[in-house]
Amino acid sequence: FQAGLAYCGGFSDELRSLAMGYKPFNTTVNLIGGYDGVYAEMLNNLYLYIPLLTMGLMSRELSSGSIKLLYSSPVTNWQIILGKYLSMMIYGLALIFVLLVIALFGSFTIKDFDFPMVLSGLLGLYFLICAYAAVGLFMSSLTSYQVVAAIMTLVVLGLLSYVKNLWQEFELVREITYWLSISGRSGEFIRGLICSEDVIYFITVSALFLVLTVIRLQANRQKAPWTMTIGKYASVLLIASVIGYFSSRPALMTYYDATATKSNTLTENSQDVVAKMKGGLTITTY
Repeated sequence: FQAGLAYCGGFSDELRSLAMGYKPFNTTVNLIGGYDGVYAEMLNNLYLYIPLLTMGLMSRELSSGSIKLLYSSPVTNWQIILGKYLSMMIYGLALIFVLLVIALFGSFTIKDFDFPMVLSGLLGLYFLICAYAAVGLFMSSLTSYQVVAAIMTLVVLGLLSYVKNLWQEFELVREITYWLSISGRSGEFIRGLICSEDVIYFITVSALFLVLTVIRLQANRQKAPWTMTIGKYASVLLIASVIGYFSSRPALMTYYDATATKSNTLTENSQDVVAKMKGGLTITTY
């Protein structure tokens, strides 16, 4: 309903501009991609919806005592967690399908519709849903209170958005904290740019919180010492940080510009100018 309202509002604005004699400028970007399109609108609200969906995944099992039935059943901790997570992935596909319906409608009503860019945006939103779901699943495993799990998920998502501002004066730490930030990751997809760094980020963060959830279940199931559990947490975080550091190296990045006009790519003339440069390039901003 919210996506439909955003699309219809943008659609009416475009029609009003045409009626006033203005020439349309990339209607696909204005309606769906870009900074004010449907995808951007949904991107700003997903962090509110996903915690409400994930807050009861494990906390409901803990509060009702049904977690003991899971522990006594012939399933492993990984099977329990992956089963919960798979349900969220399927639900995420249902959300993406709603946006796909809007995109299909746009393909029949918009001239020169940029479908690859739209699909890139859908991929970015789905990656974000999966990452949010992994975070929410872990938070839900920490408490038996659903509201507390939802609040904790919001706090962690807020930290993941703010972490890029921490310790920027230290080069090595800056690279890691900036990589950990989830802010703006899906925005690149929405604008039609698929970067290997962003893809690896979403996969790594999702896997990170899933592994943390499994460690949490193992600690409850086997009554392991807290020092051993903390050590496992630290090891997993260290591995994720190493992956993030190397995947953010410019020499190891790859890009795909999904836009029809290649708006995210330097022109051939600009590439020739950059190729002639010798040494490093320093950019100073204020």
